[in-house]
Amino acid sequence: MLDDYLQQWTALQTVRASNLRVDEVFLAYLSIGGATDEVDVTGYLTGLVMIPASERDLVAQAINELLDVTGSLVDGAHYSTDDITAGSGYSEYLRTLVLTPDGYAFNVPPVGDSSTSSSTPHASHDALHRAHDAGVGTAAADDLEFRRCHALYESGLIEAGSEQRFDRITAQVRDHFGVSSASIALITEDAQIIKSVIGPIGQDLPRDLSLCSRTIEKDRTLVITDAGTDPAYRDHPLVAGGPEVRFYAGHPVSTAGGWRIGTLCLIDDRPRAFTEDDEQDLRTFAARVQAEMWVSPLH
Repeated sequence: MLDDYLQQWTALQTVRASNLRVDEVFLAYLSIGGATDEVDVTGYLTGLVMIPASERDLVAQAINELLDVTGSLVDGAHYSTDDITAGSGYSEYLRTLVLTPDGYAFNVPPVGDSSTSSSTPHASHDALHRAHDAGVGTAAADDLEFRRCHALYESGLIEAGSEQRFDRITAQVRDHFGVSSASIALITEDAQIIKSVIGPIGQDLPRDLSLCSRTIEKDRTLVITDAGTDPAYRDHPLVAGGPEVRFYAGHPVSTAGGWRIGTLCLIDDRPRAFTEDDEQDLRTFAARVQAEMWVSPLH
């Protein structure tokens, strides 16, 4: 069974890459027996709401039929189960989805997607961090960091300021994990900018003081169960002073082009355990944040 939000992500990716209109997808969906109203289907295709699996599969079928009719080479939208995929008639349109360390990455960029040009591929973003880790190629690394920041500024997320659509997610995240604070942070060339925070801990900071800046270095969940005793973090200013952070867990969030521009993170002033299931739940919430980032709040 495909994760609800991962299936939604594939639909968002396909509609965006193929320049399909939401209204034409809805009409195609109705023609094959869709029962959800236009408001909910539009919300689903803009990352705002979730619909039942049976209706998600009909939306995927409608999208894939439109791709077939138009002759588009864009990768198709995925179905909720292998059996439904096999019976859809479009299994050959669907690339394999791979659960990478970040939980929700495709194994190759979308076919036909202009964002997969040499200026913004996942591979180039990863090359940035490999260059930093190796201590070589600083000119190329600086260029890639410039492009990462360009992707962040181009998203409009900083200019938009605080938005309720993100605050709803951070509130759910804090309640789900029972921590003092949950936040979404955006990482610029020199600062951490808080997009959303629920709780007392979470503020704009210089980048060199930001734990979230370390989180975006790799496609993985960064977990610090007790920063006060962790040799790598016990002398950090946010741990030794200030809010006296003890627990931190963060997962990167990326643009549709693959640039890691920020994080969804949990913070507490007490140490705590964090299981593999907890990490998976955090990745699922991060996928929801990304789905919101990839659509305009005006759509």
